[in-house]
Amino acid sequence: MVVPYQSSAAGVLALLSEPDPVFKQHALKSLNDLVPRFWAEISEHIALIESLYDNDDMPKDARDLAALLASKVYYFLGEYVESLSFALGAGNAFEAESRVLGSEEYVETVMSMAIDKYIELCTEEQASSKQDKIDPRLQRIIENIFTRCISEGEYKQAVGIALESRRLDIISKIYEQVQDTSILSYAMEAVIDSGFSLSYRDTVLRFLFPLFPRPTAGDGSALAHALTRLLVTLGDPSLTVPLLVSLVPKEKLLAYQFSFDLVEGGARDYLDLVRTQLPAGDDDSLEPRSSIYHTALTLQNAFMHSGTTSDLFLRENLEWLGLASNWSKFSATAGLGVIHKGYYEQGMTILGPYLPQNGNESSVPGAAYSEGGALYALGLINAGCGTEVSGFLREALRSAQGEVVQHGAALGLGIAAMGSKNMETFEDLKNILFMDSAVAGEASGYAMGLIMLGTAAEEPVREMLSYARETQHEKIIRGLAIGIAFVFYGRQEEANQTVKELLAETDPILRYGGVYTLALAYAGTSNNDAVRQLLHIAVSDVSDDVRRAAVTSLAFLLFKNPSQVPRIVQLLSESYNPHVRCGATLALGIACAGTGMQDAIEILEPMTKDSVDFVRQGAFIALGMILLEQSEASSPSLASTRSLYSRIVADKHEDPMAKLGAALGQGLIDAGGRNVTINLQSRAGSRNTNAIVGMVLFCQFWYWYPLAHCACLAFEPTGIIGLDGDLKVPKFEFTSNAKPSLFAYPPATAPPKKETVIKVATAVLSTTAKVKAREKKKAAAEGDAMETDEKPDVKTEGDGDIEMKTEGSSKAGTSKSAKKEPSSETLPNLSRVTPAQLAYISFPADGKYQPVRAVTAKPVSTRGGKTTKQVEEKAAGGGGILILVDRRPQETAEFIQFETVIQPPSAEPVSTDDDDTTRSVESGPHIALDEDISEAEAPSSFEVNLVFFKYFFSVIAIIMVVRVAILDDYQQVALKSADWSGVINQLDVDVFTETLSDEDILAKQLEPYEIICAMRERTKFLPSLLDRLPNLRLIATTGRVNRGIDVNYAKKKGIHVSGTGSAGNATVEHIWALIMSVARQIVAEHINIRMGNPQWQTVVPMGLAGSTLGLIGVGRLGSATAKIAKVFGMKVIGWSPNLTPERAEAQGVEFIASKQELLGRSDIVSLHLVLSERTTKIINAADLDSMKMSAYLINTSRGPLIDEPALVDALKNKKIAGAGLDVFDQEPLPQDHPLRFLDNVTLSPHNGYVFWTETVENIRGYLEGKPRSLLQ
Repeated sequence: MVVPYQSSAAGVLALLSEPDPVFKQHALKSLNDLVPRFWAEISEHIALIESLYDNDDMPKDARDLAALLASKVYYFLGEYVESLSFALGAGNAFEAESRVLGSEEYVETVMSMAIDKYIELCTEEQASSKQDKIDPRLQRIIENIFTRCISEGEYKQAVGIALESRRLDIISKIYEQVQDTSILSYAMEAVIDSGFSLSYRDTVLRFLFPLFPRPTAGDGSALAHALTRLLVTLGDPSLTVPLLVSLVPKEKLLAYQFSFDLVEGGARDYLDLVRTQLPAGDDDSLEPRSSIYHTALTLQNAFMHSGTTSDLFLRENLEWLGLASNWSKFSATAGLGVIHKGYYEQGMTILGPYLPQNGNESSVPGAAYSEGGALYALGLINAGCGTEVSGFLREALRSAQGEVVQHGAALGLGIAAMGSKNMETFEDLKNILFMDSAVAGEASGYAMGLIMLGTAAEEPVREMLSYARETQHEKIIRGLAIGIAFVFYGRQEEANQTVKELLAETDPILRYGGVYTLALAYAGTSNNDAVRQLLHIAVSDVSDDVRRAAVTSLAFLLFKNPSQVPRIVQLLSESYNPHVRCGATLALGIACAGTGMQDAIEILEPMTKDSVDFVRQGAFIALGMILLEQSEASSPSLASTRSLYSRIVADKHEDPMAKLGAALGQGLIDAGGRNVTINLQSRAGSRNTNAIVGMVLFCQFWYWYPLAHCACLAFEPTGIIGLDGDLKVPKFEFTSNAKPSLFAYPPATAPPKKETVIKVATAVLSTTAKVKAREKKKAAAEGDAMETDEKPDVKTEGDGDIEMKTEGSSKAGTSKSAKKEPSSETLPNLSRVTPAQLAYISFPADGKYQPVRAVTAKPVSTRGGKTTKQVEEKAAGGGGILILVDRRPQETAEFIQFETVIQPPSAEPVSTDDDDTTRSVESGPHIALDEDISEAEAPSSFEVNLVFFKYFFSVIAIIMVVRVAILDDYQQVALKSADWSGVINQLDVDVFTETLSDEDILAKQLEPYEIICAMRERTKFLPSLLDRLPNLRLIATTGRVNRGIDVNYAKKKGIHVSGTGSAGNATVEHIWALIMSVARQIVAEHINIRMGNPQWQTVVPMGLAGSTLGLIGVGRLGSATAKIAKVFGMKVIGWSPNLTPERAEAQGVEFIASKQELLGRSDIVSLHLVLSERTTKIINAADLDSMKMSAYLINTSRGPLIDEPALVDALKNKKIAGAGLDVFDQEPLPQDHPLRFLDNVTLSPHNGYVFWTETVENIRGYLEGKPRSLLQ
């Protein structure tokens, strides 16, 4: 019998209105099956269905069916909240529905809604400490979900819900049932990596810690990795010390292993506390100051290759080194810190000849740069572990008088004492900051943040931010901005308010700091909100620097998931904005460093051909990072990238920025003798603080080259270093279950060969080749073709030239058949093992030595001798120093013997600039392996680093003589008002003291110059003039805006236009000089006295107390003017086109809604606006009429802000009392200008601006290939 097709639910719906409950219950049951087909029709009766649910006379089962029916109808209507509400009321009916075929999507949606609602309520309940908010029906559904997950073995799903809903009892219940530590590890990783708040994260970790079983040596599990990560993340000595103490009696080897792992990943203050709280004990206890630190560092340096502590290149190139001057000398000396990084014991010995002697700076010219570089190098050597040298660096900082030595001492102190939280050190740095030296202040800003790393300390941040808003030096602002970011490192939500404030700043440098503050606060968390915010900034901020920083900062958020980064930055790498593209290159390089990730390489390779030089630079650097420790087998791009670097560096016609990028990339790809990697995640799985700090500082090389040295903070030795229970180094072997070529060293760089006399090959010109080709073609046509050993390289397209070939060249003979490569290899102790290779490492089961913990937390299985595809993700945990259990102690152990080789100091001195004083270069002790010990073959120790340093310093030290014209220097003060010594040797400077208005004469006069220094709008640079200046590459103007320069047209011509910051204190001082002059009538009385006027007093001066100062513009200068006005007892009011009541209140100024009201109320009006089309003639004749007749007008901003003819009229007719003017429409003011002949105006020749120091910095940036302060 065929069941008739049902086309409507009307019949069943009619039963709902029947008085008999049996009919109604039958209808509800039938309608539940019909909802998917007729939900629209049923929804018209939803009110009736709800009434049945609320009817207490209905049976419980019928009411449950009504609730279920209503829930399903609302589900199909998209009203999920209502659907959940009725599902909760359905009780058993909903539970039964979960087992009905076809209802899976509905049930899953409602369950998801229930979980989300439960999590929300649990979070609110925990926040409010109330226990009555959760609906018992919802509680029952969630309990059923937990029960079902546990019964079906879906433990991770249950753990995830439990973490979100704060139900830690569920985690404990699951573990008690299954006794599987992987559940605890999963919960730990989830709470650390999934963006939970810091307080809740710590609560969960403290809850999990006692649940972990006591670790035992050699169990082969990842328990030790998990516990290490938990302890490092919490950073609580009260948990760490008891664990170590409890392990010592029976598991001493495991205690050693924990100690090594904690040192590798723990913060400095945490490790110091652990060290001080450990009991002294006897020789069998774990003494924190035993050989652990010394042995670990000694072995790591030996493993990193003898080249990393070799100063061979410097000693063999003393003459070249002596040519370095000023900051090049600073960088060269600081390079010693990179070479000897981690060599704590001999750091002072190695740098002794260069350090300040007896706490005093040398008087030898140029020696300050060596001394400053040496102090910086000392910090690099002792990075994060500088307890022993911090005192020396602090004393050097306090006693230093020159800004160069202060700069080096501050950087060195910040890096060495990183994370020490020492307030005395912070105060020392603050004292240097308050000297307001751009050079020393910048380093102090960085260092203050490093000292307070990760503290989120309110008072230091307040002081740093306050000074950043007050100072006029961009370098200081940038140092403080990054310093604030360091203070909030890892603090997550605690940084939100500060991030919000910084990103709302008008100063782009502070917004730049806000970007890094956000990135460092959420470093490694992959926080979605933070990623979304950075992406928004990357496409919306008006500052190119801020946008570039936002893209780069994605790497610091996502480094634990590097495979996500290429997908995220793919579109950004194709942006029209070159700064965004540059940021994308660094984001890929930092996040994917050492992975060889092909997706990232495919994005970067086209960018090496970008039309913008600094984008190419970023691509070269990023490729070097990504290809760290890669082989030609694991990364096909390795050989071509190396070849590209060599070609770029050797090409003398290449752009300097691209050459620097290639040199840096070449150094990075072979860093540490090819035995180190860059990994922002420690082996314990926590954040690698030194590496993150190092990469952030490295990114600042865009502004200051010496900070590139900080990349060495991110270099991590790779390999396996096995130690026995006595911390000796036994001989043993282990297996790498992968083809040797996959992780092999790249071929050694061939040294240049000596030139020998050889027979020169005969060159065949292209015309000759063409003739031969035609003859061969003709011969073939006649049937007389001849066999030849070589074929000419003939172009087949058109009539193009044929490439020149040499006679006698031929192809190489056939190669021998390659021997089949083995699927594994045996490696000895102290062998390089890359992070990706760790997953393939195993110890022979019958071996004498076995590690006390698993080699890695993420092993890779092998099948049939074949390994799976190399994992590109960065694996946390494993490798490094392994403590070994001796399974056969009765057998005699063999050990690797070390010897200390002391190399004598070089007999050749290093000359200073004037050759008055010489200093010998001493070389401290070096670690060398016993020559009789067999070891894995490796490339020459220092050849790669020699190439790196030689190229790096040679690129930076390029000296070019550039012609510079300084215009409109009426008083001839340009070369006297700033320190030009750092650049003057590279310049040929001509000063022009008169303004030329004839464009023909101007073009002829300025044609030879590459750099022109322009004063305000005095000389106009319009397209017609720019077209006639073929050599011009930089216009260094004053101020942030210059309407006399067509900036957009200059950009099209490849001309950089740089500006300077505001005048700061100099301008404020001049504002008040004019105010006091006009108010007290000083000029008028001065003239009367000098002219012999018999009337002793001719005018009545105006009193400032109680009068009103009206500010048109309440920016930085306006707010500074307001502060001084209040000292005189004046009332200050303000207005500008963009001023808001909130901003006015923040500056202590009364907000005025209209310009006319301000002009009418003010006794003195002072202008503080930027000149633009909108602000030109913002004070016109009508505005002057609105002013009091007793009022004065002050203008130190720009002349065109005021309608000058209207002002002259107002002054002539005494419509206002007078004016004080420092700026004019035309400068110099013409001799016949009417303002010169008025007796109620005080004039000054634009003296309210001091700018030459920043102009010199802009020229320096251009010479170094990094134009700065560019106008938009």
